Amino acid sequence: MSNFSISIDLLKIQGAFLRNLKGKTATKKCIIIPVEEHQGLYVGEKGCYLNLTAIEMREPKYRDTHCIKPNLPKDEREAMTEEEQRALPILGGLHAIEAHQQEVGGQVDASQIIDTSEDDLPF
Repeated sequence: MSNFSISIDLLKIQGAFLRNLKGKTATKKCIIIPVEEHQGLYVGEKGCYLNLTAIEMREPKYRDTHCIKPNLPKDEREAMTEEEQRALPILGGLHAIEAHQQEVGGQVDASQIIDTSEDDLPF
């Protein structure tokens, strides 16, 4: 069994930016990602999803063996020119990790999704 390390630069997502947001008790640096404007990002019933594809590189760079790009639905991808497809941003990289390293990760459950009906922040 293989484990992989995946690194994603969220600021490479189209329209993403950092902003300090002030809540009731604190100001925190947050990343803002426009959902409707990003290819590969959609809001479903149980969360907000970013579909990604790991593409194996012919000539691996650094330790990464794959580059990570947005995964688009077939109809969207086929409607794009070859140039537009190549212009999709590389969001990160992937490489196999050694068995002795600990895996870090977690899942977001529905309770972690922020209710946008409120005007205040959860911090």
